[in-house]
Amino acid sequence: MSRATQPIEQVTANPQRWRWYHALAFYVVIQVLTFGLSGLVSLARGNRGKSLREAAFGDVSYFQQLNQARITPPSWAFGPAWLINNISVLWGTWQVLNKPKETPGRRSYLALQAASWVDFVLFNAAYFSLRSPLNALVLTLAMFILTMVSGVVAIFQLKDTRVALSLATLFLWLIVALTAATFQAVWNADDLYKVGPFVKPRAGLMKKQG
Repeated sequence: MSRATQPIEQVTANPQRWRWYHALAFYVVIQVLTFGLSGLVSLARGNRGKSLREAAFGDVSYFQQLNQARITPPSWAFGPAWLINNISVLWGTWQVLNKPKETPGRRSYLALQAASWVDFVLFNAAYFSLRSPLNALVLTLAMFILTMVSGVVAIFQLKDTRVALSLATLFLWLIVALTAATFQAVWNADDLYKVGPFVKPRAGLMKKQG
């Protein structure tokens, strides 16, 4: 039976409750929370950076002075990469939100994504503002695990390939990010916990500092 010939009550039983502008509004709120928290923590810690922009968006000079592995993306790549990742993830979550509430896996997927966004909001403050490579590693690992489990839920419970694929760019980025964060955490001193470095960097694996 085509949608055009379905009874009206079946077609309207599950109207699309969430629109694209809801996703946009959510993303704006997330950005405000992320950079607002980062700025407040920077102010509290006295890590103000060279400008207000650095205080809120992250001190790029701090990132660049750390010993980094060759696999670490350049600082300019983070903004475009996360924009793509977030748009894709929000699209997938939008699809799940508009599924019937009784859909198997819907509640689990949304809970996992809620936890992922909390992780996202905390990252800049925990890493740049507190100057803690260990925090960066823990939060990156947590995001990686949440993304993997979300993919499993999408495939085996929601049975929605499109939702699973909406996590693809984020998953690939996190593989690189987790590897880079691991080297960064063991090769550098952590200003927050006053520990490290734990391992002497190997010149062949290090990115040249520019």
